[in-house]
Amino acid sequence: MFLGGIPRRPEKGAAYKQLRTHIAIMGVWVAIIRVTPYVLHFLSKEDELKLEL
Repeated sequence: MFLGGIPRRPEKGAAYKQLRTHIAIMGVWVAIIRVTPYVLHFLSKEDELKLEL
């Protein structure tokens, strides 16, 4: 009856390619979020942020 509104399943090759692309983008975002505190700490030269043991 309303079958025009249901999207068709993509081909497996296209689906795997899109999945790999999305996983790569997600990995890049995770890497950026994980590295940002280290970069900000390296760029800041304030003594109050450093720990002396």
